Amino acid sequence: MQQLFPIEIDSAEAMKAFGSELATQLRSGDILALIGDLGAGKTHLTQGIASALGRTDSITSPTFALVNEYTDCSPELLHFDWYRMEKPEELLAIGWEDYLERDAILVIEWPDRFPEMIPAGSHCIHIEHLEVGRSLSYVQA
Repeated sequence: MQQLFPIEIDSAEAMKAFGSELATQLRSGDILALIGDLGAGKTHLTQGIASALGRTDSITSPTFALVNEYTDCSPELLHFDWYRMEKPEELLAIGWEDYLERDAILVIEWPDRFPEMIPAGSHCIHIEHLEVGRSLSYVQA
């Protein structure tokens, strides 16, 4: 996966296309932590991943639901948004530890809210605003 980075993306459609490319590198059990400000393109990237995994319906950010489960993807896709959570106990209350045991790809928006909850070996993508577009970089947790 690291060979795909760094990369600059200039539009929402290009972000979705990159998400589709990124999906080819992901396997069941992978955790993808997307770090970036509001409007950085985290959900667009996830839309591209979902599309490549077979999702035909649209997906949205799970800001209020906290997690959206896409069981029609192969493998399943679990899309989290930690933005509204105040403390790690809230994450545990929704079953975070159980989700980690699922045979699925987990994508997390706002993982920097609780970095201690991100397992070692997770894939972390930092998305930064540029004057035009976004810059994406990669590190492994």
